[in-house]
Amino acid sequence: MRRDINNARPAAGSRPRNKHVVALSLTVGIALTASILAPTVAANAATSEAAAGIARATAVIKAYSKPPTWKGPSSTVSVKGLAGKRVVYINVSSGIPVLKYWSDHVTDLALKYGGVKVEVVDAKGSVDEANKGIAMAIATKANVVLLQAFATSLFTKQIADMHAAGIKVITGNTGVPGDVSGGQDAEVSFDYAQVGRIVADWFVIDSKGKGKALVISSDDVPASPTQARATIAEAKKNCPTCSVTLKDVQIPQWETSIPTLFQSTMNTEPDRTYLLPIYDGQSLPGLGAIRTAGAGSKVKVGTFNATPGIVESLKDPKSGLKLDVGGNNEWWAYAGTDTIFRVLSGTAPIANYNIGLRVFSTSNADLISGSDDGAWYGYTGFRARFKTLWKK
Repeated sequence: MRRDINNARPAAGSRPRNKHVVALSLTVGIALTASILAPTVAANAATSEAAAGIARATAVIKAYSKPPTWKGPSSTVSVKGLAGKRVVYINVSSGIPVLKYWSDHVTDLALKYGGVKVEVVDAKGSVDEANKGIAMAIATKANVVLLQAFATSLFTKQIADMHAAGIKVITGNTGVPGDVSGGQDAEVSFDYAQVGRIVADWFVIDSKGKGKALVISSDDVPASPTQARATIAEAKKNCPTCSVTLKDVQIPQWETSIPTLFQSTMNTEPDRTYLLPIYDGQSLPGLGAIRTAGAGSKVKVGTFNATPGIVESLKDPKSGLKLDVGGNNEWWAYAGTDTIFRVLSGTAPIANYNIGLRVFSTSNADLISGSDDGAWYGYTGFRARFKTLWKK
């Protein structure tokens, strides 16, 4: 009788080998599959992370492409009795277009609505010149000194001297709204950290998460490091694979060094196509270098201030200017004037005016039209709002 092989049983004491072979095969197979799939999984994770970063950046740019809204103060200030008071307004450099814009407008507004006389001193980028202005203010018994775009750490003793002489001290645009840690009486500023984040988010979106950028600070202006650090941090958060480097070109070197830096970057790092100077007044000398090189379609400049006379270059493809974030300069002038009125009247200053910001780029450059730059932002209600705060 033949034995049925299919029903055969292993001999007593023998050990089945098949399950160990199967287990080993499974282990090897899983390991092999994992090794094969690992690069794909990592790539998918990186792609997902990049997409998430671009989505976050897109949300920010979308929000700041809309007209700003009023988020300023509601408390009033009496301007009665302020007529004849004097403010010495010391500009770090009136040669910078936006700084001259602010001082000109504050001068007009303070006189028109409070009868306050503003005397502007151009420090020409020099601390020594600023100190001469301070000495003049003390000698002539000014009521307020406004230090525009200076680091307060440079004037610790001078601030104490002004206070001893009965002079109130206001600082402008040191970088952080309401920061009076330098001993001043008030600080009125744009939110430079938010500006820096907006610039970074535009870079991330425009480069599709693959760009290389050069941030150009001007560390002699106190707000510059705040904005530069925010740009670098935001770019790193939303685009870990992007490359962002940093250089510092200070005010006295803008005219000569910025064109050279733009040109050398185009020559030595042709793939670093995003140039991000802190201010559009800083970028202005470099736009000529881009035009001369015929690189306006490749090199992209993103910056801040939307200064009239500069921001119009968004309409010139040869300039390279692709982004100029606007901090409403007229709005700042009203806020600066309001701060002067509050300090002069003994009213508590406002910590943060939440001055409107808006993205201006080549995609909405048609908004840059006419001489009323305040209207570019799509909201001019701040004018009436401030006027209702100033009680006679």
